[in-house]
Amino acid sequence: MNKKLFQTAIGVLLIPVSIFGQDILFSQPNEAPLILNPANTGIPYNLRVTANYRSQWRSITTPFSTIAAGIDGKVLSQGAKGSSLGVGLTLFNDQAGSGHLTTNQAILSVSGKVTVAKYQIFSVGISGGIVQRRIGTDNLTWGEQYNGIAYDPNIPISENFSNQSFFNGDFGTGIQWSYGKGQSTLSSNNQFGAQVGISVFHVNSPRTGFYQVVDKRDIRYLFHFSFSYGIKNTNMQISPLFLYERQGTAQIIYGGTFIKYKLQESSKYTDNLLSKSISIGGFFRSRDAAVIAAQCELGQITFGISYDINISSLAKVSTGRGGFEISLKYLPIIKSSAPNRLI
Repeated sequence: MNKKLFQTAIGVLLIPVSIFGQDILFSQPNEAPLILNPANTGIPYNLRVTANYRSQWRSITTPFSTIAAGIDGKVLSQGAKGSSLGVGLTLFNDQAGSGHLTTNQAILSVSGKVTVAKYQIFSVGISGGIVQRRIGTDNLTWGEQYNGIAYDPNIPISENFSNQSFFNGDFGTGIQWSYGKGQSTLSSNNQFGAQVGISVFHVNSPRTGFYQVVDKRDIRYLFHFSFSYGIKNTNMQISPLFLYERQGTAQIIYGGTFIKYKLQESSKYTDNLLSKSISIGGFFRSRDAAVIAAQCELGQITFGISYDINISSLAKVSTGRGGFEISLKYLPIIKSSAPNRLI
């Protein structure tokens, strides 16, 4: 019993240390495209609305939760095959641990897209915005508040939390190459698409700590590669994903694939028949989690759900229970003949 309590205590203590110095992460990274790479802004859709929610470590401590929402679209577009400018906005809230270490962020992103060859486009994006970080100390306990018999919250502590909230700016950039070739006929299912991108976040190394000694957030480097391949003359499609991140001494390698099954094609002539599909996927995050995921697509709406099975050193105390995540994507149909309007 004492051994298990000790393991739990150590595990809970280590979680904030590992998370504090790193960014938020999603197990469905392609469903948070502006967080993945600002060069995704306005690509490939005319207008896109996304929402994400993640909760983890509920089994062993105060849950860590992340909520994100984004909207992006094309402006000043010269049509599907021409150049365009993309603009987007991302909002997110992240809360961690008993101290409710909270990060609120509003980020504006802008991208430029050019067609470099048939089916190929190249995009460059930048992002920047305001970040608020705050911490609440009411629920925190300290070793120096132990009076030799029991915990006494009335004993003063030597820690100085006079500054429990601050704001600063945060900026990033990214580049991306995209390839997209549609299916040759309505039922051939021989389409192919791919994306390769590099993004860099916190290029200004913003402040991250609450003490007078300024802690700088490490620059985060991210490489991502994904493609989608339709198996000809079937209803099946595979969509592998690979991602590598590095921030300071921490790194993440993440990969896996979705297998998609088309239940119904959309009608080319009427809006009454919506496309329908389901996808099942498996992914792996190095030294951290195995992820199972599913998606359901109905017309312009895609709903995703995933669960992290913890395989790290915390698995003994978490019994494998990691993070639960849901995502929602909406692609409104916008009809316009004007090439320079949001289309």
